[in-house]
Amino acid sequence: MEFLRRTFEECDPKLLKRSKLVEVEGTSLLDNTAANLDLLRNFKAQPNDLLICTYPKAGTTWMQEIVDMLQHGGNKQKCARGPIYERIPFIDVFPMKPISSGE
Repeated sequence: MEFLRRTFEECDPKLLKRSKLVEVEGTSLLDNTAANLDLLRNFKAQPNDLLICTYPKAGTTWMQEIVDMLQHGGNKQKCARGPIYERIPFIDVFPMKPISSGE
């Protein structure tokens, strides 16, 4: 996820690749999602985990920010602890790293 920390102009064009659609069991998925499908299938949610599900391009980042603010009582310092993709990871896009429940 290092490339996400850089500005667009600083990025190496080789790191910026358009995802391809692949068919998996009759469903079209992005290639990076398909590559992590086993991890997703084995994901075990904890009782206090919160999953955010939105339609693509329908305000996912806004929803993540709203949920983060609600979870932290509107505390701006807590919500500024890192970029949104680290605070609320996209488990279907990036390989999941081990995180404890509620982190």
